[in-house]
Amino acid sequence: MKTLFTSLLLLMAASPVWAQPGKAASYKTQQTIPAVQLVSWNKQPFFSNKVQTAGKTLVLVYFSPTCSHCLEFTESLTGKLKQFKNVQFLFVSAYSVEEIKTFAITRGLTKMPNFTVGQDPEFKLGGFYELKEIPSIFVYGKNGKLKKSFDSKVKMEDLIVSANE
Repeated sequence: MKTLFTSLLLLMAASPVWAQPGKAASYKTQQTIPAVQLVSWNKQPFFSNKVQTAGKTLVLVYFSPTCSHCLEFTESLTGKLKQFKNVQFLFVSAYSVEEIKTFAITRGLTKMPNFTVGQDPEFKLGGFYELKEIPSIFVYGKNGKLKKSFDSKVKMEDLIVSANE
């Protein structure tokens, strides 16, 4: 219980945007990734805004492990990984950690050092991105600022260009 209480306090302290009623931020008004606590596929907590390494582009993919478009997108993406230069990927889902883990392992994402896969247990990132469909993809430049967003109909060539700019 103490760990849960401490985690909640840390989450609230690290995410002041979420603590302000009536002032919910979104990706449209805040150009950086918010500090939302996520849970990795191996059940370790981490913050969404700590994934991006300085000097690298981050591609955030909000997905569902049961969505056929998400499966197709992931297969297409992993088939073209060599075309993504100096890019990190953060795959996030509101589904259970077990479903996310199965998705990540069967797709080989857990063996790729430039992939982080996690659960958004309270759908805070989902709310921040005002999700209307999945997968939804958000490209953050090397400076940590949002460069481009894509919906499920993204052409892989367009994502590659955006991620490598």
